[in-house]
Amino acid sequence: MSYITEIFERAHIQHIREFLLNGVECINISDKSYKQRLEESSKSAIDMIQAKFPDMNEYDKITAEVYKYVGTVEDVYLEIGLQCGMALAIQFLKELKK
Repeated sequence: MSYITEIFERAHIQHIREFLLNGVECINISDKSYKQRLEESSKSAIDMIQAKFPDMNEYDKITAEVYKYVGTVEDVYLEIGLQCGMALAIQFLKELKK
């Protein structure tokens, strides 16, 4: 296998995400859809919260705060992702002009 083929085999969005967010290689590529990955993670978290806080008042307060936090994380990382995408596009366009 040539080094060029190896480059294309590593060209996966999950590899790029892992490197940009954590500075490491992505070990496992998930073949699940975004929706499946989100649903599985949400179910696991909600099941744990329900087990720890069976009182619905406490459950509602805690899940509201968790969702607020997750929404903020989502907002921040989307903004960072958009800025990274724009920076990469600018670099790409500069290279095209050379």
